[in-house]
Amino acid sequence: MLRTDPASASAKVPVVHSAAMECTTPEALACFVRDTEGPLAVEGAGTKAGIGFAVEGRAITTRGLQGITYFEPQEFVLGALAGTRLSVLESELAKHDLILPFSPPRFGGDPSVGGIVATNLGGAERESLGAPRDNVLGAQYINGRGELLKAGGRVVKNVSGYDLSRALCGSWGTLAILTEITIKVVPKARAVAQDEPGLDAVWACPFVWRVSLPRNRAGELLNSFSGPSAQQWSGALLWLGSHGAADDIHARAAGLGGHALLVQSPADYRADHGCFQPLSPGVVRLQQQVKAAFDPEHRFNPGRMYKDL
Repeated sequence: MLRTDPASASAKVPVVHSAAMECTTPEALACFVRDTEGPLAVEGAGTKAGIGFAVEGRAITTRGLQGITYFEPQEFVLGALAGTRLSVLESELAKHDLILPFSPPRFGGDPSVGGIVATNLGGAERESLGAPRDNVLGAQYINGRGELLKAGGRVVKNVSGYDLSRALCGSWGTLAILTEITIKVVPKARAVAQDEPGLDAVWACPFVWRVSLPRNRAGELLNSFSGPSAQQWSGALLWLGSHGAADDIHARAAGLGGHALLVQSPADYRADHGCFQPLSPGVVRLQQQVKAAFDPEHRFNPGRMYKDL
């Protein structure tokens, strides 16, 4: 079993790098949250900083939480602190002919495992092997009260009651700060190519949309879209590029039984336009209840996904 130990848990003093507060242990990060008042702009490696509304608050990052904390290749289980970069995980897994099952998109950088799980964006294997949410076994996290908590474990069958670790997947740092993740890994033979014809042209556009649809409806959207496009998952995932805003993509995706995420756009556009699929009133109420349970004072990334959450 490989164990790369992080810095000592007794190191309680946070340090500042750039404009964001950075701590080297989960305990130090939890102390900072407890001792600080007001909203916090939570970030990881920053590779998806251009998605969502800007957050007004004290910047805090998980970049200092580095290291693989648990790795059992024969059991296909790996644990790592949230700031550990994707390249570090891939390098260690490659020594054992293993990969992450969800092959997350890099968005031009080297994302952290915490950011990958918090955003729940998967790559080409998503259809067959699931998204990050489907492969998370457990998580350590800090709630809005500054409490350091754990959910799940290190074995595949560990869930009883509410699966809190998976509930945090896709929350974009609005519910809690992930500090350590335990995930399933798979043999490298299961890898699927990430590159698809047309992706370069899509990413050359100022506006880029990631659209998930029933594959039998993809053609309906593509037939009415004039910009460059690329497909994955046999058409169930579309990447659309445009030089204009294309404000109706959310509505068009919903009308076809899917949803859309604006993953690239100019900052001045994002100031007034949401990137995430609009929610129904019932889902908004449910989200508000979940937010109140994890982060009752609405400190973590307020308004990042939706201005009223």
